[in-house]
Amino acid sequence: MKKNLPLIIRVLLSALFLLSAVAKLYPTPMYGITKIFEEGQLIPMGFSEGLAPYFSRFIIAIEFFIAFAVLQKNYLKKLVIPTSILMIFVFSLHLAYSLFLGDSENCGCFGELIPMSPLQALIKNIITIGILGYLYKNTTDDKENSFSKLCVQLLTVLLVMFAFLPVSSQTKSEGNSFVLFVEDESFKNSEDYKILCYFDAGCEHCQHAARSIDSLSNLSDNFPPVHIVFSDTEQENIPKFFEYVGNQYPYQVMPFANYDTDEIDSYMEITFPDYDNPIVILYKGAKQIRLFDGSGYNEYQAEELQLLLDK
Repeated sequence: MKKNLPLIIRVLLSALFLLSAVAKLYPTPMYGITKIFEEGQLIPMGFSEGLAPYFSRFIIAIEFFIAFAVLQKNYLKKLVIPTSILMIFVFSLHLAYSLFLGDSENCGCFGELIPMSPLQALIKNIITIGILGYLYKNTTDDKENSFSKLCVQLLTVLLVMFAFLPVSSQTKSEGNSFVLFVEDESFKNSEDYKILCYFDAGCEHCQHAARSIDSLSNLSDNFPPVHIVFSDTEQENIPKFFEYVGNQYPYQVMPFANYDTDEIDSYMEITFPDYDNPIVILYKGAKQIRLFDGSGYNEYQAEELQLLLDK
């Protein structure tokens, strides 16, 4: 058993890195890598929006590469194990910083497939580094190492990753098309001020934005009509969503994704990859006045919305 333990560990580590790479592409590759990994991990770490798409694909490719390389002896002790330890250590530093800031949301290490808090992920990383250290200590050097073979394997994985998930050069549109998908004809055709929201019922940021809009509505007798478009990913949470908000507003539910048609008729196709929840749009008739999205620099601000309505 002791003789076979290093091999068993290598197989388990391969499965772990493979799971980590695949999980970052869940529930769909582009959504997982952009909305969850890049916006949830890389951008908060300090990567720019322009660099994050390239680095995200590089990291996932490295995870796929390690998953295959750790099963071989080629440069296992000299490169593969040290690279694995270094990568996990760097992300552990970020997790420790997140803990210091009091963050308890999903860290994105396993995407949305296996949600983990920063503390859980840090513990997992510490254990993994310990196992890698044991493997390093109990691995003998392979005298027939082939650096060119290792490079070919790495380049192959990188090429496949960037070919499978090309970095989009698409720029943000003005967002005027959002209102075209509203089923309520009276809201869609209204020439007055109106507020259109794209939310996930289980999204805390969406809940806070909706509650803030409801609070603003209580301050005015002529507050614009509000219409909400929910994705069906957390449809069962809609009653709790409105319970938290305090009032119920007209809404509709759209399928998150629809791969059976070429028409744009799903939540992801409308919002992705340019916009992130919560999406709050102020219209005057068909003209978009202001579009808020995400929880970063362009996030919804009640004060700004109120100023726009008071003009």
